Amino acid sequence: MIKHMTKLTGWTASLVALAATASADIKVNDYISLNGYAAAAATYSDNSAPAKNVSTLFNSGSNELDSLKIAALGKYGDFGGKVSLLYIPTRGGSNSGIQDIYATYTKEEFTVTAGKFLSYLGYEAFDPNNMTQLTYGTTIFAVPAYHTGAKVDYSTKTWGAGVAVIDSVFSGGGFLQGDGNFKRVGSEAYITYTGIDKLTLWAGAAYDDFNKNLVAAPTPDVAILDFWASYSLNAKTTLAAEFDTEESVGKGYLAEVQYAFTDKFSGIARFSVKENAHGDTGTYYTLAPTYKVTSALSVRGEVSYADSAEATNGAYGLLSTQGFFYGVQAIFAF
Repeated sequence: MIKHMTKLTGWTASLVALAATASADIKVNDYISLNGYAAAAATYSDNSAPAKNVSTLFNSGSNELDSLKIAALGKYGDFGGKVSLLYIPTRGGSNSGIQDIYATYTKEEFTVTAGKFLSYLGYEAFDPNNMTQLTYGTTIFAVPAYHTGAKVDYSTKTWGAGVAVIDSVFSGGGFLQGDGNFKRVGSEAYITYTGIDKLTLWAGAAYDDFNKNLVAAPTPDVAILDFWASYSLNAKTTLAAEFDTEESVGKGYLAEVQYAFTDKFSGIARFSVKENAHGDTGTYYTLAPTYKVTSALSVRGEVSYADSAEATNGAYGLLSTQGFFYGVQAIFAF
């Protein structure tokens, strides 16, 4: 994520500046600032059944490659908060509208948050301006996103930890919200260590004893473990790896190399594997370069190849795809 307010995970500060669009908050006054981004993509894939898929600017559909977000951040003494609006042209309903809405209280190393916020889990970022690629690797079958509840976070120079009580781990009607039912709540927790120079270690877990929308699970229980690590090999190179598992559903692996060729040009190479409970596997290979045109504008490309086996049981299904994905995305951030 640790960031976990933005879900920017194990990247070094130097690669964030290179691979993601650099931006600074726009100060409205001493208490309020604004930030946001606009992303537009064109894609082509030959792994879409039954026909090939061509997507143009503001019509890229999957993976939310086209989006517009604006956020207002407030700060007054120990109190803070955030409200953001997200617009995705190819989606409607719960997937467009308010994204973040929460208030915080910070005292020394502790921060208490209440409202709607992003999940702790996952190495890869949520917002496209914080990513190094267009698509996500094939890790667990459903990565948590936004949900509503309360959490407490602890942070020092070398340790971080947090625990959240939420309406649900997974969405009840879209990735921007939980199920809204507090009769049965979910929970998340994490711990991270950065006391070794250039190394970040992170471990997290989530549990929910009821989620009617998780069709892949054979029982109502949702139990996830997620581990990732990143290491800055030198000023230009960062290595990262992730392992996650979801009870009775499957597990996933991810390995990634990030490299900064110049101050403006960087790229990643990624390999990920997903394995379901029956042993069917799917692999995903990715190359994604990023060119920083200005401090606010970046252009990113991606070539990926998917090779996923047909599942033996639909309840544990893998995406049955084999073929290439090509995409280019422009991101303007402020």
